[in-house]
Amino acid sequence: MKQNESSAGPLERIVASLHEAALDEARWPEADRTIGEINRTSGSALTLHERQGTHPAVLLTRICLAGRRRKDWESRYFNDYWAGDEAAPRIARLEPGRLVFTGDLYTDAEKKTSRTYNEALADARAQNGLYMRLDAPNDLGVVWGLGDSTERGGWTSDQIRLLRELHPHVRQFAIMRHALIEAEVTGTSATALLTNPRVGVIHLERSGRIATANDRALEMLRQGDGLADRDGLLRARLPEEDAELSRLLARALPPWGVLGFAGSMTVSSPKRLALHVTPVGDDYPHFRTRGLGAVVLVVDPTGKAQIDPAHVAAALDITQVESKLSVALAAGQTVRDIARATGRTEETVRWHLKQIYRKQGVKRQVDLVRRVLSLESFGAASAPASAPVSAPAESP
Repeated sequence: MKQNESSAGPLERIVASLHEAALDEARWPEADRTIGEINRTSGSALTLHERQGTHPAVLLTRICLAGRRRKDWESRYFNDYWAGDEAAPRIARLEPGRLVFTGDLYTDAEKKTSRTYNEALADARAQNGLYMRLDAPNDLGVVWGLGDSTERGGWTSDQIRLLRELHPHVRQFAIMRHALIEAEVTGTSATALLTNPRVGVIHLERSGRIATANDRALEMLRQGDGLADRDGLLRARLPEEDAELSRLLARALPPWGVLGFAGSMTVSSPKRLALHVTPVGDDYPHFRTRGLGAVVLVVDPTGKAQIDPAHVAAALDITQVESKLSVALAAGQTVRDIARATGRTEETVRWHLKQIYRKQGVKRQVDLVRRVLSLESFGAASAPASAPVSAPAESP
């Protein structure tokens, strides 16, 4: 729980800013600036990716320098350096939760020749930074990179200790943002979340009682498939899930003055729902009451848009095979999922992706997915986009 700024310690202040950023992505630069000011670092890079291949697909990236998000640096790194970054496959193999100095990810010879090390990292003041890999659910991975320490003598034990303490909170922030991306709620503020028809939002008092809920959450609670309102308390239908939910809520709603922890779980119903609990403070900007303690987001990862591949093919001027692949990606399927569903290799699927990227003038899956989702209004009555794609008739 967020405390008064004058009384909160360094860890509490950073965690509170991460909780706010999880609910409102526009606050991520503020959270990064708080980390930099308290822990004396020049910036950070946070990347969410698929855990497959030497250079797996990147789903989300956020680079901040001096407390400002730098989209130009995000584009520059992935366009100009990522494919040749010698450290990338080594970071993918790091033990989760282990901090590694950036310099240790490059050989002595590479430090003399590497474009990434000598250009990108030098310009970003990150040659003497740190990296940590964090595992996430559903075969996803998170990489957290820190810029150089601004301490005169370099990294101190206090700085390292604080970063390790922040590890689960940064991981949870990435999980939350990915959940909202899966629900196609990108770039959304906390205000917009309340009216979003795909995300259930429940406000809990500090006592754990339900204070209010948006229309989607009320519908879920009325149906009682996986979650229910029992005498004003949020409960799960299955006993083992109810026990896990109770533990999550207890960590998010500790006694006053104790740091609250965000957390996630899945809830069984006719669909597998993802539930995310985030502590909030008195200044939560969109629900002003001193009694509010946590926000619960309930996301249906399979509740994707109804997109007609034929409309996508016509709108983007791509083939039917490419359109079906694009719609499958927008529905949340991975390259591995599509390969299994179509009986093709992952390399073949990636070859088709490259053709689509070339035609659309994009370089990343996330850019293609956003373009497809922008066509959601077409073919709303068509077959669900979450249906698997059929086997492609073309091959490289």
